[in-house]
Amino acid sequence: MAILEETGQALISPLVSLWDSFVSIIPGLIGAIVVLVIGYIVGWAFGLLVKKVLQKVQLDKFVVEKTNLQKSAGKFELSRVVGLVVKWYIFVLFLTPAAALVNLEALSEFLVKASLWIPNLIAAVLVAVIGFIAADYVASKVEEIKSTSSKLIAYITKIIIVIFTLIIALNQLGIDVSVAESSFLIILAGIMLALAIGFGLALKDESKPIIKKMMGKI
Repeated sequence: MAILEETGQALISPLVSLWDSFVSIIPGLIGAIVVLVIGYIVGWAFGLLVKKVLQKVQLDKFVVEKTNLQKSAGKFELSRVVGLVVKWYIFVLFLTPAAALVNLEALSEFLVKASLWIPNLIAAVLVAVIGFIAADYVASKVEEIKSTSSKLIAYITKIIIVIFTLIIALNQLGIDVSVAESSFLIILAGIMLALAIGFGLALKDESKPIIKKMMGKI
């Protein structure tokens, strides 16, 4: 009989401990959920407010249309992007106090790390979006020169801006790209040197009269 009681106790004790642990975290878990809901509502409200204010001052018209970005960005609404960034940034600020209410060390640690990392993710996404739009815009402006090599130069320029953008975005995420960055700078220097030599050879005939005229004045 004693053996049965000991066996039953051995089986029940872990279940009781598990239940007690679950019950002990419920208040903190409920509190964390409430904090996150409040954070989402506050973030949504501020994000919407910022979006409406920027639309009221016609930021989209000024930035997109005035700078001719409509062609490269499509239906791009900067006010909406800024509103979303504000919304989620404010929400992220509520992750740390929410994590403090949860009595699970692993989950709390994860939420704290997420609250520190997500702003970097938002910044990296913003850098990427702005960089890609800028690459299209600059390339389109180069193509408007209407020279024989304008399309090639526009393509090379776009690729260079995109690669620089990716390097900056990855650095923002905390990813070490120093080797790739150094390699890219070496390749870029080679491309610039090749372009300079190419332009020099292409314009040598046109430059001779100009040089002679300058030498004559001297």
